[in-house]
Amino acid sequence: MPVLHSLKVKFVAALVLLVSLVIGLSTWWTLEVHRGHMLHATEDKVRALTEAIDRGIHVVMREGRSQDVQRILEGVGRDPDIEKIIIFDTHGKILRASQPDLVGRVLDRDRLSRYLDQPDFAVTGLHENGRLVQSVVKKIRNRPECFACHGTGEAVNGILHVDMSFRKTQEQIREMEGTALWTMLLTAAVLAAGGTILMVRLVERPVGSLMRAMAKVEGGDLETRAHLGRRDELGQLAQSFNAMVDRLKAARAEIEVFHQQRLARAERLATLGELAASLAHEVKNPLAGIAGAIQVMADELPETDPRKEIMGEILDQVHRLDKTVRDLLAFARPGKPDIGPCDIHQVLDRVLILLAENPAAKQVRVVRAYQAGIPSLDADSKQLGQVFLNLLLNAIQAMPTGGQITLKTTLREMDGTDGNTSMARDRVVEVALTDTGPGIPPHLLQDIFNPFFTTKHRGTGLGLSVSRRIVEDHGGWIDAESRPGQGATFRVCLPVETLTRQTGEPLP
Repeated sequence: MPVLHSLKVKFVAALVLLVSLVIGLSTWWTLEVHRGHMLHATEDKVRALTEAIDRGIHVVMREGRSQDVQRILEGVGRDPDIEKIIIFDTHGKILRASQPDLVGRVLDRDRLSRYLDQPDFAVTGLHENGRLVQSVVKKIRNRPECFACHGTGEAVNGILHVDMSFRKTQEQIREMEGTALWTMLLTAAVLAAGGTILMVRLVERPVGSLMRAMAKVEGGDLETRAHLGRRDELGQLAQSFNAMVDRLKAARAEIEVFHQQRLARAERLATLGELAASLAHEVKNPLAGIAGAIQVMADELPETDPRKEIMGEILDQVHRLDKTVRDLLAFARPGKPDIGPCDIHQVLDRVLILLAENPAAKQVRVVRAYQAGIPSLDADSKQLGQVFLNLLLNAIQAMPTGGQITLKTTLREMDGTDGNTSMARDRVVEVALTDTGPGIPPHLLQDIFNPFFTTKHRGTGLGLSVSRRIVEDHGGWIDAESRPGQGATFRVCLPVETLTRQTGEPLP
């Protein structure tokens, strides 16, 4: 099995992906919260520092120590987070700075105008050379205590500008991001390893054991069983598998026994058929001679001679034996069908005419339910007549006190879904013969087409067997259904284009 198709790989990949997604989102959210807190803390720091510088300048100026202002800015500017601190007047001239070389320089007008337009205290964030810088601008207002030195002409004595870098904050954020990334990778690796171990122990090994057992069973080894020793779903699956194999083993044993029985029966029937054919051949000619001699003797007797009635009874028994011999020959050496155009309705009507003089048939009502437009078949009409004669005689004999027989013909479209693959042709003609007799017991229904099977006191049990062979020789099939007390129905299906049973090719 390809690795990518493995259930273990799919499970571990899905687990790692899901956990990585959850940890990634959680880490991102945590970093965003910490980043916001750190930025706010830095903003608060620069605000507080600016206020402290402003108060310090105000104190030293009131004490007349203006030279200490530069010292204060240089001292505060030594903080590594401070980029620069400058104080400039309303004309843009830098008066004091944390970097002495900036003193005396003049700001450009655009920058100065932006400073002057800002409120008294403004905080802005700037990106300089890829770094985040917090810039604070505070206007130093000309207050009454400042009038002695600065006069009353200007509202603003100067502007304090403080730039504080977020370098340390950014470094801390990067460290947090790196730690979070390694934590996520380590967690994913641990989960992948743990998931793999659990998958192998809990799923892959038992499933592999089941698959190996299934492969052995597929190869025909029905002694194999899956032994997982678990009570979970896989354990239940193994138990179901073992139960299935037990049933398969029992079914195969039954099939083998049935096959052996049928094979033995077939061998016995083949031997019996050969013996029957031999006996029939040996008996047929003597029977003909006996019948002829008895007929001659009967003709020579007067009509009033009581022996003439005995002769007639002897002839009837000889004729019955002759029919039995013909049935034996038909079963042992069936003739090939003489194929030609065949109207199934005419075949049925001729059989009914033959039965019209049968005393038992006179007590049975026959209903013809012929479908119009039934096409002509390629079949042997004589052999089909023999089939329907056998079926009608059986139905009549099943109703000694009278009843009804319904003959129904239907043109059907076959698609092979009825289980008769040989009949998966375009069209077939179905002849259904239904009687109102007592029906066939369910335990006998599967044996009625077997040779020499009969429930009658007189009969060879070959009628239905010969009939099935004739129908199958025409490429068709015959079956029966019955419910006790509700009569029986025999269906004969014949393809419009008749096929041979052996080759599946159209009969000549």
